[in-house]
Amino acid sequence: MKQKRICFVLALAFIVVMLAGYGVNSLAASKKNTLVVAQTIDASTLDPQKQGKMPDMNILINIFDTLVTRDAKGRLAPALATEWKAINNVTWQFKLRKGVKFHDGEEFDAAAVKFSIDRLLDPKTVSPIAELRNVKETVVVDKYTVNIVTNEPDPILPNKTVLFGGVIMPPKYVKEKGDDFVAKNPVGTGPYKFVSWQKDHQVVMEANKDYWRGAPKFDRLIFKTIPSMADTVAALKAGEVDFVIGLTADAANSLANDNNIKILSAPWIRTYYVSLNATVKPLNDPRVRQALNYAVNTQGIIKNILGGKAKRVATLVPSQNFGYDASVKPYPYSPAKAKKLLAQAGYPNGFTVTFDADNLFLTEIQAIAAQLEQVGVKVKLNVMDNKTMVSKMQAKTVSEMYFIGNTGWTLDAMSNFQSYVKSDRRYARLKNSKLDELVDVEETTIDPAKRKAAMAEIQKILKDEAYFIYLWQLDNICAMNSKISYTPNVLGVLWMFPAKNK
Repeated sequence: MKQKRICFVLALAFIVVMLAGYGVNSLAASKKNTLVVAQTIDASTLDPQKQGKMPDMNILINIFDTLVTRDAKGRLAPALATEWKAINNVTWQFKLRKGVKFHDGEEFDAAAVKFSIDRLLDPKTVSPIAELRNVKETVVVDKYTVNIVTNEPDPILPNKTVLFGGVIMPPKYVKEKGDDFVAKNPVGTGPYKFVSWQKDHQVVMEANKDYWRGAPKFDRLIFKTIPSMADTVAALKAGEVDFVIGLTADAANSLANDNNIKILSAPWIRTYYVSLNATVKPLNDPRVRQALNYAVNTQGIIKNILGGKAKRVATLVPSQNFGYDASVKPYPYSPAKAKKLLAQAGYPNGFTVTFDADNLFLTEIQAIAAQLEQVGVKVKLNVMDNKTMVSKMQAKTVSEMYFIGNTGWTLDAMSNFQSYVKSDRRYARLKNSKLDELVDVEETTIDPAKRKAAMAEIQKILKDEAYFIYLWQLDNICAMNSKISYTPNVLGVLWMFPAKNK
């Protein structure tokens, strides 16, 4: 009996060891085939038509496909639409890809496109996505052809379907499950299928083995929310995170000697500026706004704080976007001229202003505030997280000055102007009838030359009137596990399908 018990214990121990070994090997294999990406803020919703921020889109673009995409060189390229053309001034026709299915097995076709655009534009959806507001109707021509008809000519409608406005959703699934369920359990046609979402912690996805482009190289994709840059750096060093974009120069420098991490700087189209409420005193005086631009040593901040990983901008438009006018030059740094203008405007001793700022850019913000103080502008700094900042912008409770970045992701200056320049738009804090007229021209004119001329004039007015403090176009500083191969795109969008192990 005793001998039997010993044999049983030995056998049990053997099984435990075997299972433990299997578990370790499986865990290692699982980690090898899992790609972990870090972001500073989580998605607000997983309903792609009820969000309008890039962090949300970074996650959702891996679950959903759009009608059109961009290739490695930034050119428009086929996605769910294989080709497109303008058949008249107000109608764009899209030919659709055949044989594509949503993750739940539902078929993708023209009816899904019509459903998605109709839902986006339905007032009950309350979508913040503005790109397709000019669409009048979506017409199903046949099973794999759809016409998008606009109220007025839209010269870049295909560009607008690359991200937010071009996401296609499964009609049957949305109708059966309802908006609340869909917002937490998304189903798309993209390279990864949704698995789980722990709010403010992580979104987990698994590979869509039947993806129309082919199966992704990683079995799992995880987006982790890590608000602190210091914590992000620690996670990279510990191997808990594989990829992150938008690193600060200091964070990148702290990782430079780690052989397990690769740092690269990629061209980006994100521009940063300070929004000024030009409808309230003293910022309603153009001399005051001009003075603020002269007061900030932007080139010094780029050199000493951003590590040279940015370039000066004269207005809101990055150099890659259509309509950019290189003849419009940035304000030079001149504290003396700033003081002179303030005195002319009736503020020889300066004034006090409240300044809202994102806590991720604290060093840059403090430098701007200190430079404004040097010309007599007393700054009351309110530092907050990005989520709070965006909420205040949307509620129009943000201070008379705030620091913000914007990505003109259509690669057209229209994106840089649409929400900030025309007086009736959601983030506009200025009133200029000439600008309103010019925005209408560049948004509804088919002729590229006329559009470019209107955009050039907009930039000249923006510079002269100084409706913003114009700062820099940031390079995209990325860090990744050295065992991973991935090239960031110019949009800075975290579409991770091309990523693979070396």
